[in-house]
Amino acid sequence: MSGCKEEDENYPSVPDAVYLVSNSVTGPGSTALTTISNSGSGKVTVSPAVAKVYVNTVKDFDVTIRYALSGTAVAGVNYTPPAETAVTIPAGQWYASIRIPVINTPVLVDKTIVITLISASNDVQLGLGTDRTYKTFTYTLQK
Repeated sequence: MSGCKEEDENYPSVPDAVYLVSNSVTGPGSTALTTISNSGSGKVTVSPAVAKVYVNTVKDFDVTIRYALSGTAVAGVNYTPPAETAVTIPAGQWYASIRIPVINTPVLVDKTIVITLISASNDVQLGLGTDRTYKTFTYTLQK
């Protein structure tokens, strides 16, 4: 088995990373399928808009993630911006939720709230893989 150890030493370690996704479960009971996407949607009557920020491996330290909001939805008209644009994933946890209260204001066309990760504490990188995907999340407010 010493050959296995030598081979293992040639693999690079997995970097610490955070990413944004939405889990959608479809189908009944145990036959349900889970799809992972970096978008979500809901009627303006449904609040809050939610995106989850995950760590790729459970950490023994807190990870604080700063984010920015943009999109075609207007803060104060279509949604209430959070007082602080940061969320913390506590040590030992897989994720934290970013919750953006939606204002029940009729829209003539769909509006978007785009959440973009800006930074993470403890040298945790943003996004997954070499192309750093899942650093943005788009929530669509449907008419």
